[in-house]
Amino acid sequence: MFKKMLLGLIDQPLFTSLFVADFALLVFHRPPFVFSIVMVGALVGMSMYLGQKLAIFDK
Repeated sequence: MFKKMLLGLIDQPLFTSLFVADFALLVFHRPPFVFSIVMVGALVGMSMYLGQKLAIFDK
């Protein structure tokens, strides 16, 4: 399962780098409130997309 997730992230380098940069910025920096709400929304959207794309729970 880990290999499938890793290969899925490597297949989309731009999307993966946006996801990691957004997550790191929210964790290690305190952006203004409105901007952080927009970034959290984008992070949730990217997480849902990656969850569907990688089909983690597909058996």
